[in-house]
Amino acid sequence: MQFYGLCCVIKNKETPIPLHNVVVKANIVDMITEVTICQTYKNIEKDPIEARYKFPIHEAAAVCGFEADIDGQRKAKGIVKEANKAAKEYTEAIEKGHCAYLLESESADVFQCSIGNIKSGQTIVVKITYVSELKHDSETEKIRFVLPTYIAPRYGSSTTTSSSDDGKILEPDAVLYSEEANFYLDLTVTCRMTSIIQIIESPSHKISTEMNIDENPKISKITLVDQITYLEKDFILVVKSKDLDQPRAFLEYNPETQTNCVMLTLVPKFSLNTTITELIFVVDRSGSMSGEPMKKAAEALELLLRSISEDCYFNVVSFGSHHDSLFSKSQLYSEESLSEAINLAQTMSADYGGTEIYNALKWTFENSRNDMPTTVFLITDGEVWNVNHIVELIRINEEKKNSDLRLFSLGIGDAVSHHLVESVARTGKGYAQFVTNSERMDKKVIGMLKNALKPPIKDYEITWTDNNFLESTKDEEPDMMQDINFTSDNVSSSTSDIFIDFKVQQVPYFIPPIYPDVRFIVYCILEKNIEPCKVITLKATSQDGPMKFDIPLDPVTLQGSIIHRLAARKLIQNLDDETSFLHKNPKNVGKNIPDSLIKDNIVKLGKTFNLASKYTSFIGIDERISEPNEVLIKPKQIYVPQSVPASGSHVGGTTTIVVKIRHCTIKSTGGKAPTKLPDSLASQLEIKINHKEPNIKNLFEFLGLQSFNGKFLPNESFYNFFYKNDLNDLKQEIKEEIGEIKEIEEVLSTCISMKYLEIIVFENFKDECEMCYEKAEKALKKMVENDEKRNAISEKAKEWIYNWVNEQE
Repeated sequence: MQFYGLCCVIKNKETPIPLHNVVVKANIVDMITEVTICQTYKNIEKDPIEARYKFPIHEAAAVCGFEADIDGQRKAKGIVKEANKAAKEYTEAIEKGHCAYLLESESADVFQCSIGNIKSGQTIVVKITYVSELKHDSETEKIRFVLPTYIAPRYGSSTTTSSSDDGKILEPDAVLYSEEANFYLDLTVTCRMTSIIQIIESPSHKISTEMNIDENPKISKITLVDQITYLEKDFILVVKSKDLDQPRAFLEYNPETQTNCVMLTLVPKFSLNTTITELIFVVDRSGSMSGEPMKKAAEALELLLRSISEDCYFNVVSFGSHHDSLFSKSQLYSEESLSEAINLAQTMSADYGGTEIYNALKWTFENSRNDMPTTVFLITDGEVWNVNHIVELIRINEEKKNSDLRLFSLGIGDAVSHHLVESVARTGKGYAQFVTNSERMDKKVIGMLKNALKPPIKDYEITWTDNNFLESTKDEEPDMMQDINFTSDNVSSSTSDIFIDFKVQQVPYFIPPIYPDVRFIVYCILEKNIEPCKVITLKATSQDGPMKFDIPLDPVTLQGSIIHRLAARKLIQNLDDETSFLHKNPKNVGKNIPDSLIKDNIVKLGKTFNLASKYTSFIGIDERISEPNEVLIKPKQIYVPQSVPASGSHVGGTTTIVVKIRHCTIKSTGGKAPTKLPDSLASQLEIKINHKEPNIKNLFEFLGLQSFNGKFLPNESFYNFFYKNDLNDLKQEIKEEIGEIKEIEEVLSTCISMKYLEIIVFENFKDECEMCYEKAEKALKKMVENDEKRNAISEKAKEWIYNWVNEQE
């Protein structure tokens, strides 16, 4: 595994520059974080050098600050300029002997920093600041903070990912950096929540938590327990705070732009009926998924398969360098189709080579059904470069199917590409979830399946101001004003008929589907002198009728630019995705929105809010008078390949696969075949599993007893699970007290199974098995239609489970 930092090229020889110190400080306020990373480097070479390094950030983050400290005496603060102009100024500064600093975006989640003319013995401290929204975690009152620290090798080449690299100084793909480190990582996270902090945990690292800072239960500080020199995987922090899922509307005033920006956030809680759906599970089986990620993916698939309702159609697509499907077309959920799919899930391995997601999704869309909505589940680590091509494929097919196509994505592993996983879900009108190798994923998976089986809520409308400017733009004749906030000043004759007079800019312009228990955030930037409503109203339409949410505006107006920057970052994202106010406003329907106009708008947003983007970069220059022999001649660029981790990751289309062979020792029997133990003795030597304990292994074994139609059949496996031979005593008791019941044995086995889930499993795993329980409940109602008799049998089954739990082993 390689870690990202500075390297230079001197006389055609790559030379890594060891880090001397790394300090990371993150401040979390409810669902927003601001992160500052300071990295200290020293040139230990005898000659001046030019150095470059790449670093990862979360794909939704807005990089808003970049500066360098030189020998603790001078600071060079980065200024945002158009990317090609910034690169040109950087090159010219180096040629003149000045020290120059350049920060460029390679992709949405990978940035490159270039530092030119570092003198011998000189110490440079690079400081990078970014702000980001925080995702909800498995529970509605939890938020998930991720500090990306490692860029996994990605399949394909970065040189084909973007058309915005002209003029930039970007090294293609990954480069090799120093692993030498003579320091301990200094990581501090401070949480300041509006309500009491209840839980703080890290599924990735051991942490030390100081609660009740200054005797305030809403503030806490988190540091690492172990003294480590680097983070070998992404750092993840999960924080639970009381009422964090309550609807909130914040207002921020930015003195520099003299504008207001509203941030609306809520976690909806409503119930919708399910609908018949085609479910297609697309599973990554490439080399990078080997080990724990593949195991997690297989477990997720098995749980999804067991939880499907019997009136759905489904298919499973596996992909790597090639792809194949379980069925040529999606099959109706049945005992036979379920058995085939479970067998696949329990035997799949990461042996498909590279990661060709595009072709697998293309086949999936082409072979989906046309007579019902389709939902695709993508399970992957997302380690690819061609994200834009994949996103465009999803966008085209989503439009073709007229919103009857949705895509949900589950990112698995310790070094997931958030950019790919988030982008495909956003374009596919679903949402993304993430799980590390050490986390439970069952609750997240089942939550996604529940939402996938419910029809989306649509026809959203948010009232931001007393005068609904968003609605008025749909009805009024265009007023081609050109001096509008945050839109390009360069309006040519070829674009003069495009409507750009937006007094309020809602982002996203088209609100994505809202799902129960999933955090929803939308922004609105208001033009100067426009005030928001005291109560923000969200209206929508569902299959069950109209819906309405009223969210009071927080009485305290915030001062600053953080919310503005988050809104601007999402505006840039929407412009890049072709889902922006320019693309989707009714007055621009059918009009060609030229790339030049998109670029101009992104550049203006970057300059206005000090953001790095695909078209804007940070440039800083420390002017100095250099002696001629100190001026570094621009080094010849050498592409240094990144070594591939032994776990089976891939880079540049090359795949390394590690085959593990399990060895066992057999005692010699003098050339004779080993003597087989008698069955009775063998059974005594088996370790008896306690099925009375609520653990995930028992749950998976138990759900394996359930038939596709929800019944738990009274077969040998059922009786073995409960250590019983029959239910004769209970059957006789039911007959005497209630009377004859058809299919009594199936009724009892199903009813006992439901009570087992309720009494033993629900306390720890209710979300994971809730859909299987509902299937059993429907099956029981079909077998025993009389409510009184069914309730009486349920009470007997409950009593049976309690007696079974209390039996002596």
